[in-house]
Amino acid sequence: MAWYDVFSRFYDASLEPLYREHRRRAIDALQVKRGSLVLDLPCGTGQSFTALATALGGTGRVVGVDLSAGMLREARRRVERAMPNVSLLKKSADEITTEDVGGAPDRLLIFLGMTVFSDHEAVFAHLWSLLAPGGRCVIVDVHAEDPEFQGKMVQWIARANLRRRFWEPLERVGVGFAREDLPFDRRHGGQIMMASADKPM
Repeated sequence: MAWYDVFSRFYDASLEPLYREHRRRAIDALQVKRGSLVLDLPCGTGQSFTALATALGGTGRVVGVDLSAGMLREARRRVERAMPNVSLLKKSADEITTEDVGGAPDRLLIFLGMTVFSDHEAVFAHLWSLLAPGGRCVIVDVHAEDPEFQGKMVQWIARANLRRRFWEPLERVGVGFAREDLPFDRRHGGQIMMASADKPM
C-alpha cells in the first residue's frame, strides 16, 4: 500500500477526471434508496461520497473502506467538510465484517477494485456474503484481454491485472445480471465496463 499512499497525493488531479462520468453511472445503477447502508470500496479519496450521500437524502449511511492510509487521509478531508453520514474504515476487503459496517449493507459498490485485489474471486465471495439478501452490487473496472502499451502502464501504476474477467464472479451469483461498456478513453488502458446484479432474497 506504500505506493497508493504516494499516489493519493496526485490521484484526484491526474486521474479522477477519467472516471467522473463512470462514477455517476455506477451510482445511478446502484439504485441507492433513502436509508440504505452503502459499502464503498476501495473508496480511494472518496470521489463517490458526494453523489452517494446525496442519493441517501440525509438518511442511511456510507461506509468507505480502503487499505491505503494516504487515500483515506484524502477521503477524510472530504468527509470532514460536510458529510456526517459517511464513515471510513482502514481494513483489507477480505477482513471486513458486518460489525465493522454496522449491519449488513444493502448496496455494494466496487469501483476499480477487482483488478487490484490480490485474490479477486475470494474477496468478492466475502463481500457478497456481507451483502443483505435482496441487496444490489455494482462493479466498475477495466478489462483488456491483451493489454497494449497504455494498458501495461495502467497495470504498473495501479498495480492491477487488467486481464481479469472481473465481472464473472458477480455473473455467477447475481440475479438480473447486466454488463455494459462505459465511455472509453485510451488512457483507461482497456475497455471500462460496469456489471450489476441483485443478491437473491
